[in-house]
Amino acid sequence: MLTLVLLFGLALLTACGSPASSSDPNSDASAITPFDTLAPLPPERKKESTAATRVHPEAIGSYAGAFEAAEYDENADFVYANKITIFIDSFNVTTAFGHSVVAGNLRSFSGPYKEVKEGLEITGKEPGDDRYDGVFTFVLNSEAGLLKGTWKANNNKLPVTGRTYELKYRRFAYNPNLDLPEDVLWDALYEKHAEYAGEGEFLTQDVFKYNPSKEALTRQQVENMYKGDLEVMRNAIYARHGYSFKNRKMRFIFDRYVEWYMPVSTDIRGDLTPLEKKNIDLMKRYEEHADRYYDVFGR
Repeated sequence: MLTLVLLFGLALLTACGSPASSSDPNSDASAITPFDTLAPLPPERKKESTAATRVHPEAIGSYAGAFEAAEYDENADFVYANKITIFIDSFNVTTAFGHSVVAGNLRSFSGPYKEVKEGLEITGKEPGDDRYDGVFTFVLNSEAGLLKGTWKANNNKLPVTGRTYELKYRRFAYNPNLDLPEDVLWDALYEKHAEYAGEGEFLTQDVFKYNPSKEALTRQQVENMYKGDLEVMRNAIYARHGYSFKNRKMRFIFDRYVEWYMPVSTDIRGDLTPLEKKNIDLMKRYEEHADRYYDVFGR
C-alpha cells in the first residue's frame, strides 16, 4: 500500500512540476532569446520585461550596424558613423521596450508601436536624463531581419542632432578565435588632435602576430612592439566580448574595419578569462614605455 502511495505521489509531482516543453509557445523555453544569457537586460528593463505580456516574440532580438550622422554641425568635432546595436527586449499590448549600445553608452528606450505594411513601427524615447538622449523612430521587419529608421536628439545644440541606421538581425557570442582583419593596416590611426603634426600613424604586421584571448604572451614577445600595436591587440580582447568603446580611436578601428565586432555591453570585466586578464596586465605595462606608433613618413 505504501509503495502505491509513493508511486502515485511521484507521478503527480512529475505531471504538475515538470517544465513546459520547448515546443509550447507559452513556455519560458520558447521565449528565450539569444541575449537572455549573453547580454542581460539593464536593471530598469528587467521589471518591465517581466511584467510585459508575451507579445510579438518574433521581433525580440538584437540588430547591429552603422549609426550614421544625418543632421550635424560641419564645423564641430564629431564621429560620422559609430557601430550600434539595438536590442528589442519585450512588448506589452501598447508599448515596446528596448535598449541601445553605442559609443560606450547603454541607454534604455520605450514607446508605442503599431503594425504597418513593412512590419512594426516603433517610437522609442530614451529617459531624457542624459544630454545625449533622444528618440528612436524605426520600422522593424522581423521576417527580413531588418531594423531601419532615424534618431533625433533632444538637445539641438549637440554636434550631431540626427542619425540614420539600417541594422541587420545579429546574434552575439563570445569567440576567442576571432582575429583582426588585415583591413586595420589600410588607413592611418584616427587622432583628431595629433601630438605630432605631419606624421602618418599606422599599425604594423605585429598586431596580427598573437591572439591574447588564446595564448599566453611573454615579455620577450611584447617588449619591442609599438604602442599602437599593443593597444589594438589588447583592445581586441575587449572587442571579442562585445565591449562598446568610449575611446574614439578604438571605435575608429573596430567600428570601421572589424566586421565581426558587435557592441553589446559597457562592462565586460566579469567576462574576461584568467588568460586574458594576465595578458592585459602584461601588455599595459609595456604600452607605457613603448615607442608611440610606426611613422610611415619617417621610416
